[in-house]
Amino acid sequence: MIRSVIFDMDGLLVDTERLSMSCWHQALAELGLSFSESLILQGRGQSPAEMEPRFCRFYGDQLKDFFALYTRKNELMDMVTAEEGEHLKVGAITLLRWLKSEGYTISLATSTDEQRATTRLRRVGIYDYFDRMVFGPMVSRYKPAPDIFLKAIELLGRAPEECLVLEDSPNGILAAHAAGAKPMMIYDLTRPDEALQQLLWSEGVTLLDAILVLQADRAAG
Repeated sequence: MIRSVIFDMDGLLVDTERLSMSCWHQALAELGLSFSESLILQGRGQSPAEMEPRFCRFYGDQLKDFFALYTRKNELMDMVTAEEGEHLKVGAITLLRWLKSEGYTISLATSTDEQRATTRLRRVGIYDYFDRMVFGPMVSRYKPAPDIFLKAIELLGRAPEECLVLEDSPNGILAAHAAGAKPMMIYDLTRPDEALQQLLWSEGVTLLDAILVLQADRAAG
């Protein structure tokens, strides 16, 4: 039976992925580079160091400094969120409150660094819901490697099969499955293909769907 729930952050709890995509587009345009949505999607959940070789292969000599590009993308995101704030995904507060009331322990497992992640969580008012937090720099390998979820499972003191992982990205689902947890995909920018579908324990349209899944899990004993 599931006893703990592990959350990704960007694109799952906080509606950042569409903004990120637009800011990648603008940052690339400033350098006169073409935009590739598939290139950006492949890097979700990965560190900048892991993304760099893929970008360099794609753009070749046109891209002089990937890390400057990545920094500019973050600057653009920060400018928008400073003006407009950040927004929770549908059902986030309802689900977190329900989990607390039902006695589940809750962890965050995000590839984002601690400063940016905690600032984001405090802005949207959900920082205090989490019993444990794992940030990208705390592990040596990023998604789709299982390290970040293995660390979260360890800190929660659970067996992997007692943990439901909520994710919106294919890399996150691959990582959760490799960690031995139960992956549930909440759609954002990407729908699962046939291969990824085979790895899912469940799926949903919004975070509210996780409540039904957990209620069914408890009923099954």
